[in-house]
Amino acid sequence: MSWPKVLSLIVSAFVLAATARAMDICLPTANDALLRPGGDADFFQPTVEGTVESGMFGCVRVNGHRFHEGIDIKCLQRDRRGEPTDPVHAVADGDVAFINTKPGLSNYGRYIVLRHNWDGVPVCTLYAHLSEVALGLVAGQPVKKGQVIATLGHSTNTREGISRDRAHLHFEINFLLNPNFAVWYPKHDPDAPPFGNYNGKNLLGLDPAAFLRAYAANRKLNFVEYLAKQSIAFTVLLGARPLPWRQLHPEQIQPATGTPVAYEIGMTAWGMPVAVWPRVANEISGPQRRQLQRGLPVVSRVNESELERWTCNELVKRNARGNGWVFTERGKEHLEILTYTP
Repeated sequence: MSWPKVLSLIVSAFVLAATARAMDICLPTANDALLRPGGDADFFQPTVEGTVESGMFGCVRVNGHRFHEGIDIKCLQRDRRGEPTDPVHAVADGDVAFINTKPGLSNYGRYIVLRHNWDGVPVCTLYAHLSEVALGLVAGQPVKKGQVIATLGHSTNTREGISRDRAHLHFEINFLLNPNFAVWYPKHDPDAPPFGNYNGKNLLGLDPAAFLRAYAANRKLNFVEYLAKQSIAFTVLLGARPLPWRQLHPEQIQPATGTPVAYEIGMTAWGMPVAVWPRVANEISGPQRRQLQRGLPVVSRVNESELERWTCNELVKRNARGNGWVFTERGKEHLEILTYTP
């Protein structure tokens, strides 16, 4: 290895060490019923379906057939008109990545995305359906844990809207899928809103409620270790080419046994990468190699019991013969976003 390369690695290690932050987290509103036994009904705001579960994360809507990317938190305070007045807090130190102040442009309505670094992992938190953004808050501004960044509301651009009585904070803990999304998306949608990389299609994460409960139970919780324990539903083989996710998340890359010819990515059922394994030539089958040589991703391994628990937003499915697995159209788009390089 050349000296400039060695020096670059050393500098990168120092930068990572300097920017990594142990987690210090609070709830996004004063509603703390999530952390109380039997508090779900007081914490999660149901949809018009009326079930508490419809305010949770996952396949919880339309009889389990619609994915909810975050959690909906009930408001606690209202003014004389019945409008919500709950302050919304930054859950941790970070900076403002993006603010959308035009509710007509997004299902999220008015929303804010903050950037954080938790135990060396770049992560975003998203706060949506806001009635207003805190005065003076702008993109690039640093924020502190507990700082008021907005007021809870019911803004959205959906046809059915959100009624005042169902006002809530939609909250997500996300990862940026690809820093090149702002280049990719306008090519596929000429009417793409001006959200850059902070479009919901480019943000994917984990169950915020499960994480917040785990952190409350163990304030020394390590985020890298927590992510590594997420259940893998399937793995994807990709050729050994530049992959933005590898640069964003070196903590997920497992040790290599030789020169990689491919990378195998373990994903949750909803497509969040959890681990990346470099694969050498003798770890790739002939059919897999031929498909990779054509530039196509391969469904490598499948945890069927985990997939059976997932009833919406399918990314992989049985092939027509029933003897293997292929990507759905949704799965193909997900991988295209994840792997795109200009």
